[in-house]
Amino acid sequence: MKRSERLKPIKQLTEARELQAAKALGNSNRQLEEQEKRLQELQQYQQEYLKYFQQRGQSGVTAAKLQELQHFLHTLKQAITQQQQMVENVRRECEQKRRQWQQAHGKTVAMDKVVTRYRNDEDLLADKREQKENDEFAQRGKRGDKL
Repeated sequence: MKRSERLKPIKQLTEARELQAAKALGNSNRQLEEQEKRLQELQQYQQEYLKYFQQRGQSGVTAAKLQELQHFLHTLKQAITQQQQMVENVRRECEQKRRQWQQAHGKTVAMDKVVTRYRNDEDLLADKREQKENDEFAQRGKRGDKL
């Protein structure tokens, strides 16, 4: 069996690992997009509520209602802080998945180069062998003419 053929299972394994890493990266990217969207929604909601809070304050509001609004805004701010932390965690995970994919891709590229080099060597050897056989055949033909 040729060396390039013996490497076929290893090549398939590196390609499968790269595909698996690419899928994990894709999933991580989608999760990051979702978490960033949630953060934007919370921040937008906070801006809308602040505007509402200011409008209510200008038209007059009871102290109890003012405390309730302040408490709600504080809770919303905490939710935004937690969501920002979630986005950062997912972003770090995404970077880790990107590095894993890059490593897997590098291994696939390296394996492709090795298999290509082996195939080229095998082709060159086969060409030399064929040329030698042709030369020997031609030599036999010349000897047969002389006899």
